[in-house]
Amino acid sequence: MTTGAPAARRVVDPHPGAAAALGDLWVAVTEAGGAVDFVPGWDPGEIRDLAAAMIDDVRSGAARMLVVGDETAPEGTVFLVRESGIAAHRADVARLMVRPGLQGRGLGTVLLEAAVAQGREMGVEMLTLGARGGTPLPAFYAARGFVEYGRLPGGVRLSEEDTRDVHLFVRSL
Repeated sequence: MTTGAPAARRVVDPHPGAAAALGDLWVAVTEAGGAVDFVPGWDPGEIRDLAAAMIDDVRSGAARMLVVGDETAPEGTVFLVRESGIAAHRADVARLMVRPGLQGRGLGTVLLEAAVAQGREMGVEMLTLGARGGTPLPAFYAARGFVEYGRLPGGVRLSEEDTRDVHLFVRSL
């Protein structure tokens, strides 16, 4: 675990305020330029709706949520979504977010390490994720043991003038 950084914990039964808190975090990360599904200026209602859906997935067991801080005031969070059928041996790491004012303090690494530990606890053999090109994220994941196995050219369109590749990563557990 990263020295000096707080620990991440799994949220099993989300608090009724968890969806609103996740929505607040997600909007803040988006507005600060974070690469988590949206771009600054996006409709906050759409972000909050997706946050509520993610919390519903946690409640149903379709996703696992790891959080640093309190789930009603998260400093950061990450989700694991296990695949099914012939892909049940892997899980996707999704939506790693750290509150903008707290970035650079090792919380992203704490969350990623917790996701790896959670993946092992789930019994999966590998974790996968996608990272937006043109950001520091591909290097961040590579430095933490994830191996780039490909790219999806033009996988995200930030605007009509800005299309980015999605870097695809895997980590064996």
